[in-house]
Amino acid sequence: MKNKLLMFLSLSLFISGINGTNTYAATEWTMKTPGVYQMLDGSSINGVYARGVDTSHWQGDVDWKAAAADDVKFLMHGTRYKGKQDPKFVYNMNAAHKEGIALGVYIYSYAMTPAEAEAEADFVLDMIKDYPISYPVAFDVEDTNTQGKLKKEELTAIIRAFTNKIEAAGYYPILYANDYWIANKLDMQALKDLDVWVARYNVKHVFPNPIMWQATETGKVAGFKGNVDIDFQYKDISSKIKKDTFRTIAGKTYYYKNYTMQKNAWVNDSNKWYFMDADGLIYKSWKTEGDSKYYFDDTTGVMQTGWRQLDNNWYFFNPNGKMATAWASDGGNRYYMNKDGVMQTGWLSDNGKKYYLKASGAAATGFNDIDGKKYYMDSEGALGKSWVKSGDKWYFLNNEGIVQKSWIKDADKWYFLNNDGAMQTGWLKEGNNWYYLSGSGTMQSGWVKDDNNWYYLNSSGIMKTGWIKDGNSWYYLDGSGVMKTGWVKDGNNWYYLDGSGSMKTGFLELDGKKYMLADDGHLFVSITINHQGKTYNIDANGVMTEETSSNTSNSSGSGAGPGADISKEAPKTDTSNSQQAPQS
Repeated sequence: MKNKLLMFLSLSLFISGINGTNTYAATEWTMKTPGVYQMLDGSSINGVYARGVDTSHWQGDVDWKAAAADDVKFLMHGTRYKGKQDPKFVYNMNAAHKEGIALGVYIYSYAMTPAEAEAEADFVLDMIKDYPISYPVAFDVEDTNTQGKLKKEELTAIIRAFTNKIEAAGYYPILYANDYWIANKLDMQALKDLDVWVARYNVKHVFPNPIMWQATETGKVAGFKGNVDIDFQYKDISSKIKKDTFRTIAGKTYYYKNYTMQKNAWVNDSNKWYFMDADGLIYKSWKTEGDSKYYFDDTTGVMQTGWRQLDNNWYFFNPNGKMATAWASDGGNRYYMNKDGVMQTGWLSDNGKKYYLKASGAAATGFNDIDGKKYYMDSEGALGKSWVKSGDKWYFLNNEGIVQKSWIKDADKWYFLNNDGAMQTGWLKEGNNWYYLSGSGTMQSGWVKDDNNWYYLNSSGIMKTGWIKDGNSWYYLDGSGVMKTGWVKDGNNWYYLDGSGSMKTGFLELDGKKYMLADDGHLFVSITINHQGKTYNIDANGVMTEETSSNTSNSSGSGAGPGADISKEAPKTDTSNSQQAPQS
């Protein structure tokens, strides 16, 4: 990296050094105060960010621990010697990094065409990919016998070919040149976007605002047995190269964390997870770790989450990337994967419960028509049994989870379920019969009060009409089943039913009037009867009037006068007590 045209010392400085009048050898190129270093002539170099060295095999063995202690913050290492990797490259890069020294590289270029420059870039990239490069990759143009004979535009094309490829790989390319080449051989306007590492020994450079300055080739630094090039960095370049990033080199993609290639490691980039294999390459396809399986996209290598179809099967990967087995939840639905992670469909038995998984894999919930049958599944998808409530309605399911219809018996009680399976309450007409179902749905029998009216239902739950006998009493129910009270006419006869509905017999006094009712309950009318030793005339309305004439006693001992219908049977009723299902 030495241009001999620039290797000179001021004669006056040399003479003064001989005379000893101004001796700076002990402090030259060293720090005076933070950010300020001393030149050979004792003047100050201001605005220094860091001091470093550039080396190659010429420096031989280096004690990098001593160098780091002597204010060496970075290393720019040569890459090539006689067309091959510099023989000290591996050792120096590893040993310097171990001591916390930041690493950059350069290549002394002989490229005469853009293609040759790209080949040099490939050479450098292959060398540095396994090292934590946090400093520039410099393209050194200074060979007088080769590139020195090219036109400016030719040199520009060569420099661009190299730096573009380096930049495309995610590194920070810069241009190394001395003041003379910058002033006379390079088109700096065309290269103005490139940062420059300028070389000029012992005398301050002319080129304005370089990123670094190679100030001397005769520097003295602890750890080096001889002279070494000393470089001063003027600007913070930490933002110039990403510490955590993907890089594609020679068609292969690697991931760098803290500038270091990751191998056998999980990495996260832009909230996406990847796994880098033993060669530092992006892993693709299935991966098993312990009891967990993951899938990395076979194109991008991104760890999959959520649903993925592979080989005509669907799989679900949890947010942490682990392949789901058994139950998984997504979008408010539950899905089931077998032990191989394959999403299941159709009927499923799990832990004593039965489920139905739709074609989408989602567990069916609520009511579902399956193969012509109606089923009910709870919110978890489990097949319901016995009574279930949906909305404000109750349904009954058999042991197979099928929604039942019509009459069902449960715990010795009867219920009626409509065509939708909903349990009915209140009045129900089935065929020609009426039934009454309580608020809990149970079929009623016996007396039922509804809307202030009484009804009677037999043991089969059928609402009765007409005459019925309950216990020792007779009752009359009209055509709508309502139990009557007061006077009731049935056929040609009148009957009287008290406030409880019970049919009265015998003597009856109402509202100051007297009546006589036969043993079958019918009202005597238009006859004369003897009652308790007295004779009564009964008019057409059944009202009794005591007869006071002594010669009018044609009544029989049975209490029935002329025209009395004492042979009339009792009102008909259903006397069956047999338990049977409601009739439909």
